[in-house]
Amino acid sequence: MNNLFHSFSLLFCASVFFSCSQSDTAVQKSVTVVQKSDAAVQTAPHKYGGWYCPDNLNGFPAVDIQDWENVPVVVGRMPTQEEAWNGTSLIYVDPEKYPSASPLDIDVPKLARFHNYNTAKDEIIIVIQAVNISNDSIVGFRYLNGGNGSARLSEVTFLSENEISEISISHFVSLRIEINASQKTVFDVITKPEYLEALTPTFDSDNLLDLYWYTSSKINFKYLNSLNITADFAGLHFGSYYIQIDAKLENYQYVEKFLLLEDESTNSTELIITCGPYIDDFEGQKFILRNWANKVKELSEE
Repeated sequence: MNNLFHSFSLLFCASVFFSCSQSDTAVQKSVTVVQKSDAAVQTAPHKYGGWYCPDNLNGFPAVDIQDWENVPVVVGRMPTQEEAWNGTSLIYVDPEKYPSASPLDIDVPKLARFHNYNTAKDEIIIVIQAVNISNDSIVGFRYLNGGNGSARLSEVTFLSENEISEISISHFVSLRIEINASQKTVFDVITKPEYLEALTPTFDSDNLLDLYWYTSSKINFKYLNSLNITADFAGLHFGSYYIQIDAKLENYQYVEKFLLLEDESTNSTELIITCGPYIDDFEGQKFILRNWANKVKELSEE
């Protein structure tokens, strides 16, 4: 698959901040692998913050679809700066800079669809914020699979109650593993072919995979169900190694996220995993992913 790096030309206003809890400061996260859709028309990004941040798994962890109404939101007012950083909201607007900014008359949280150019998928999102800034209508949202984004109101389509009722119950596997090794060491174990033989039995104990499956994979892991990869990325991303594999099959969309957060003072790394959603095989995949992660830990610490 020919994956292209796509970078938006983003404007940052010092009076508008957004949450991205991997970092101690507000950062524009705009570069990732993308497979463009010919059917969708891309518009210029807005300038008010909260852009694409799929690796913000601390600030906005994955949400199972049946729990979407329980996410925290700010209702009927503009959020404080603290709320824009603690996962309650997304975009903080300085009232002195934009005194006329106000929340839109939209009940939140609200489910919607949004065309994500970075993953080449029309994804279901949870809108947690809707504001009017200088006559620009902006929504802030969290992805079901973790992380956050924002868009103009015209770029999202809200789901009807009937559409919501037809979505299958599903679950994400979310794991955190402490590893006594640097993030580069852990990343090498996850991605380099010399570790493939040791890791493959953890997810393919019955030898069901084709012998050459690895030639099209960036990592030493594979979900056994056959899916079409739409985008993949594996590399250093704003100081932390990050891997994201997006795939789909008809209406089913799947993602794998692996985030490495290093504590240089202890030479240790937290491996954060989010995979799914799983409809029928959640417990089995949770068992597999935990075994795989424990093997990654073992190999990294050797």
